[in-house]
Formats: sequence, C-alpha cells, structure tokens
Amino acid sequence: MGINFNIDYGFAGGVIVTGLVIVFLALVGLTLVVMLLGKILYSISGGSKKTPEKKVQEAPKQAPAPKAMPVKPAMVVEEGIGDEIVAVIAAAVAAMSGDGKQFALRSVKRVKEARSSWCTAGLVQNTQPF
Repeated sequence: MGINFNIDYGFAGGVIVTGLVIVFLALVGLTLVVMLLGKILYSISGGSKKTPEKKVQEAPKQAPAPKAMPVKPAMVVEEGIGDEIVAVIAAAVAAMSGDGKQFALRSVKRVKEARSSWCTAGLVQNTQPF
C-alpha cells in the first residue's frame, strides 16, 4: 500500500532544463517579433522621414513698446453676496500669492451643493468606522 518513489533525477532535471529553455526561447522570439513589428509600423507611418533642423536666427531686440492700459471688465457678483465678502475673497487671494503680483477678481459665485443634506447624512452614517 505504500507509494513507490522511484524517481530518475537525471530525467527530471532534463525535463526541467528543457522546459526552461523552451520558455526563454519563446520569450526571446516574442520580443524579436514585437521589435520587428514596431520597426515595420514606424517605417510605414513615415517615421523615417527626418526633417532637417533649421537654424533659428534671433530677431534683433527692439525697445519694448509701452504697454497699453487694459480695459478692465466689470466684475460679476452673484445676488446676495455683499461687498465685504468680495473684499475678503480678494484679500485672501492676494495673501496666498505673497509675491507682490496684482490680481483682479473677475466674478464671485456661490458654490452649488453637490449633494442634499439627506444624502450627506446618509454618507456620514454609512461610512463611520466600526
């Protein structure tokens, strides 16, 4: 009733080595096929056409033209937003930059809620940790 383990280790080693060699030869063959296919498709798509590089000559530097004063568009503020809120938003934007650049506030709009309060309550209830 015992199992007979008569193993020919030479034969088993030969099978293993043969299998590994076949697998690696197949991988090398697939690599070569993909590389060859890439070169063929590259040449078909016109990738072999090389455009000669043209030397770009720098234009002579001219004195900078005086800047025209841009026309500032009127700021659009949604109903119900006070002037104080607009001033605070503009001050916050200017404070966040901190590099002395001038900013112009173009419009101020209220953010629409993406979810209703019931939806938010459901999300909070169902995503609490145990």
